Amino acid sequence: MGRYSRTILFLVYINDLPLQINSLAEPVLFAYDTSVIISNENFIDFATSANQILAHMIEWFSANKLVLNLEKTNIMKFVTINQPYCALTISYKDKCREEAVNLKFLGVQIDNHLT
Repeated sequence: MGRYSRTILFLVYINDLPLQINSLAEPVLFAYDTSVIISNENFIDFATSANQILAHMIEWFSANKLVLNLEKTNIMKFVTINQPYCALTISYKDKCREEAVNLKFLGVQIDNHLT
């Protein structure tokens, strides 16, 4: 793929993907990394939204001849220290991703309590 083609794909990604999921979540794009912020106080609604957004994003990537690598996809649910633990699993077709309790984000190590 030539430099021009990569530039066009990047512009489509930067300009179109946020428009497709803005009504469902808040996308955060940094170069080729994508983060999505989903807010909901109800855990069931939160998990349902997360699964719907993942499916929507995978369909968008596929329609634009791109691939979302689920092996490199991380999921983190931020909670307060006193909040009871409920495991979050996001799935698409036969592939599942469980939430991480800590991860590296743009070079910074964070955990699900933001400490």
